[in-house]
Amino acid sequence: MASRAGGARQRGSKMVSTGLSAISGRLFPQLRDVSDAEAPEEDEITITNTEIASNLPLQMLLYFNVCYSIFWGTLTLALMLFKENYLAVNTAYRMLSPLLLSIWFMIEPLRLFFGYVGNLQEKVPQLTGFWLFTLIPQLPISFFFIVALPLRVNGTSTQLSFDRAGSIILLAFTAVEAVVGYMALRRMVKSQVLKFHMQRARDDGNAGPGRPGTI
Repeated sequence: MASRAGGARQRGSKMVSTGLSAISGRLFPQLRDVSDAEAPEEDEITITNTEIASNLPLQMLLYFNVCYSIFWGTLTLALMLFKENYLAVNTAYRMLSPLLLSIWFMIEPLRLFFGYVGNLQEKVPQLTGFWLFTLIPQLPISFFFIVALPLRVNGTSTQLSFDRAGSIILLAFTAVEAVVGYMALRRMVKSQVLKFHMQRARDDGNAGPGRPGTI
């Protein structure tokens, strides 16, 4: 049973990685030559004397975003329950906010995980997944909690001060990560393509005249 579950997890992880690789190949066509030309048994390019492509500002943003996401998500959920039980809440907010917050809770850990793995290990598919999840759905959800007016006081819709201030900070994190993540992704793609061409040049040089694999 354990081996079967492990095999299912491995297949699921491979399917996710394959899907992200396909998406990154569509976004950055220059990666297709690298993917098509690599040998099936060679998953990593072995050259190491190139510039590190990991982005330090993005990594710092991810670290602080993890801490703030835990704080924001916990407090927003607590305030949502408080408003539902003790305050007059607009019908639209009552219907939309639990759905959007549930989506945010499901996507955010996966998004941050992809960001950490993609940036630190220089994996373009995972970093692509992080960037796409940042754009959709996290950015629109953060914006919703800024503009939403959940409470009705004396016939006027309003919002608690923390709701708007906390969501503005979250939106700022998400928007900056979208910009910095795209810049890091472009740099990493260039680095991967450069490593591939350097690896191929080194392999062609090692083959030499008269050795197998030379033309």
